[in-house]
Amino acid sequence: MAEGPNPVDPVVADLEQEVTCGICHDRYQEPKLLPCCHYYCKQCILTLSSRYQPNQPFPCPDCREPTLLPDNNPDRLPTAFFINRMKALHSRMEKAHGKLETTCEVCSGGKATAFCRQCVNFICEKCVESHQRMKAVFATHIVSTLDELKQGGVKELTFENLPPPKCDDHEELKKIFCFDCNKLICRDCIVIEHAGHNYEFVKKAAPATRKKLTEHLSPLKNLLPDLSTAVNQVKGTKQKIQAQKELTERQVNAKFQELHDILDRCKVRVLRESSALADSKMEKLTVQEKGLDLSLGTAQSLIDFVERTLENASDEELITMQEQVVSRIDAKVVKQGKEAANPDPVEKDDFGIEVFVCENLKKLCENNVIVHEGKPIVKGDGIKTAEVDKCSKLIFYCGSKRGKPQVLLKTLSDDTSQELQAVPVRGGVYSVEYTPRVRGRHHLLISVNEQPIPGSPFSVFIKIPPTKLDKPVRVMRGINKPRYMASNSSEELIVTDFGGDVLVFDKKGKQIRSISKSKHGFGGISGVAVDKEDNTYVCDSSNNCVYKFNKRGDLLKRFGTKGSGPKELNWPRGIAVAGDQVFVCDQDNHRVQVLTTELEPVKQIGSKGTGNEHFNRPEDVAVDSQIVYVSDSYNHRVQVLTMNGRFIRSIRKEGSGQGDLSDPRGVCVAGFVYVAEYNNKRVSVFTKDGQFVTSFGNGHITSPFGVAVDSDGFVYVCSDGSVVIF
Repeated sequence: MAEGPNPVDPVVADLEQEVTCGICHDRYQEPKLLPCCHYYCKQCILTLSSRYQPNQPFPCPDCREPTLLPDNNPDRLPTAFFINRMKALHSRMEKAHGKLETTCEVCSGGKATAFCRQCVNFICEKCVESHQRMKAVFATHIVSTLDELKQGGVKELTFENLPPPKCDDHEELKKIFCFDCNKLICRDCIVIEHAGHNYEFVKKAAPATRKKLTEHLSPLKNLLPDLSTAVNQVKGTKQKIQAQKELTERQVNAKFQELHDILDRCKVRVLRESSALADSKMEKLTVQEKGLDLSLGTAQSLIDFVERTLENASDEELITMQEQVVSRIDAKVVKQGKEAANPDPVEKDDFGIEVFVCENLKKLCENNVIVHEGKPIVKGDGIKTAEVDKCSKLIFYCGSKRGKPQVLLKTLSDDTSQELQAVPVRGGVYSVEYTPRVRGRHHLLISVNEQPIPGSPFSVFIKIPPTKLDKPVRVMRGINKPRYMASNSSEELIVTDFGGDVLVFDKKGKQIRSISKSKHGFGGISGVAVDKEDNTYVCDSSNNCVYKFNKRGDLLKRFGTKGSGPKELNWPRGIAVAGDQVFVCDQDNHRVQVLTTELEPVKQIGSKGTGNEHFNRPEDVAVDSQIVYVSDSYNHRVQVLTMNGRFIRSIRKEGSGQGDLSDPRGVCVAGFVYVAEYNNKRVSVFTKDGQFVTSFGNGHITSPFGVAVDSDGFVYVCSDGSVVIF
């Protein structure tokens, strides 16, 4: 029986993986250590870094940590000496297992049969005899045969037994560590290159190093239980989500199978009824067809008989048969004449089955959810129209054959119900009117005589004109120094707190998260804007920079330092995003900086002055329909410009002149132009062509900065210590 291959020592197998590069999957060649403590071949690192721009970091293949190659030269990275030691150890282990041919490493004269732990060499039989013969020299040396190495799991081949690396310059062992140069050196290196440096023998310095690494390793080990718990929690959550997904799929499949079964049963019933109706008609028509075919055959037979008689019979025979034949013809003419007078089939070809599908069912099957926006138009039996008129009233008409209908309205928005009065209009038609108590979005479920009208529930959006904005409807307190606001696609309100954090609130005013000052080192944050991908841009006036965060609050990029150059800012304030452009009010440079959404400078608009296209401490900026609005605070106006910075008009109230708009700060455009006046403690409203509409907020706001309007028409104003909502 043939013997199988010798089992590979597990230590050898583990070392095989340790000495294999994770990039080229071959034995390490000149292994180098990255800053993240992962190591690869020098050439592999050079190849990996060449895929990126010079002086640009590349990700570690293992942990994805960005790594910058010093001077694009992998030789500047430290050598992974322990990998070379493991390579040497792995090679010795392979020799011990017979995987590599082993010759004597002392005399190089014969095949190695043993290993000396003190010499750290494989030796032949003659050298073994020399060890035994020269006991005075080799008294402390321990010699093991190759078989003993295999049986002992190559315990003798440990790292302690491997020699230190040799110096490339002096061929001496590197037994000394230079602390000034942070590298291993030999004795000759001390004299030639490291004279006067702080150095120590490795054997003496190693214990302190081991102790220091052990102390640093302890906190990391303490993190393992928490990290393991977190991993298990994530895995558990994934398993629950997967289980919920599978349960949902089963439920959905079951429900739709149920619908399929209902439709299949309905289809079978309808087809059966259709077939029965068709068969009944066909049976009657078949009886009629057979009778007519018989009559047709009889008439044709009689005609043939008379014609043959006329042709072949003698006069005597013809006279003799006359009475019988005439009597037969007359009888047949009378009978078939009656049948010919009513030739229609006994059944009509009006066969058909009408299949009705509920419109709501079709919509549900097609869209899953029905959303009604704006002015709902209702069609159906008894319903004419439904609309929102200029007085913010919902008016619809209904018909009733049983007298005055009972109309019930349920407001899903605030979960209230009320009965509406139906007013007679004309014969059987009634008008029903509903006036919402508050503005905003209303979801109305309307039923007439306990039956929901078609199209219900309605989504009705009630706005009021700016001229009716007088008293606040709500105040968000607890913000130290609110400056500016923006909203994202989730209709969350993002507020900057000067000297504090970037705060994020839901529509009800509850804070849901923040971007921390302590984490990012904010000095005094002011302007804030959001792009179409929900990235948030924040101006830091004190640090003269602009930050870009994703929706989770992770920092993506930072732009700017103090100065007046193209990549510099001086007290940036308001900010707006339009498409792929970012507009920043560079206040103390008296200009508007235009950047890309990657915060790369494009151009500057304006300079200090009082004329058109000049600014004096611009405070805020808004962009609407390719038109730029800049609050030119110390010139007491809002300049309206093209996207390229060309002057269109100035907005200021006509009358007393420059003092009409006094130190405008925040500006936003939402149908109208809203301007927060710092000195006048109010918000002024203009049309887009600059016509004054109204002002509001006196007595309710102090020192206003930012102003914003949400999708429901509510106006938010940053005041001292609060955000006031009108």
